[in-house]
Amino acid sequence: MTHEAAALQRWLAQQGIDTTTWGMDGAKTVSDLWDELQNRDIRLHGDPPLREVALVQVFIRRGDEVLLELAQEFESGLQRHRHIPPSEKMRGGESYREAAVRGLYEEIGIAPADICFIADSYQQFHRDTFSPSYPGLPTRYTVHRIEAKVGTLPDVDFWWENEAHGAGDPVRRHQWGWRPAADIPPFR
Repeated sequence: MTHEAAALQRWLAQQGIDTTTWGMDGAKTVSDLWDELQNRDIRLHGDPPLREVALVQVFIRRGDEVLLELAQEFESGLQRHRHIPPSEKMRGGESYREAAVRGLYEEIGIAPADICFIADSYQQFHRDTFSPSYPGLPTRYTVHRIEAKVGTLPDVDFWWENEAHGAGDPVRRHQWGWRPAADIPPFR
């Protein structure tokens, strides 16, 4: 853990946030939170601590099915089950479309030229919750949701190596698959 991440951990403890379970059972580490701050993927406010995340969710449909991220695999081999549409945190100054294009390329390998957004499908909403990534740390999500048509994807479940791994993203690869749209859980 870097000096900066250790200082962040001390600050969180002073604010009453217990980080002892972070890095276990699919949760991320304090170092991961520090990387998110450095990459401007999130904002962190104090008194009480609140993690603010702006993200885009992209719905890619095939008939009555939707492409879902089924799991993430970390460098350690630990897997975290997801069951969510492709989602990407927006970096400071990045539009939701820019984040969507970056995420679809990094996590699924879809070239920007193969993405066509359906403009009238756009929605935005807010959600306050606790993220499973950082247990006990309140998180406010601003979610931008849009549908897109993309080039050909496999018909069966598949893994894709994360292009952003090694550049601050702890996820090594993602598992994707088509599932009935009716089975998508509400945003949590």
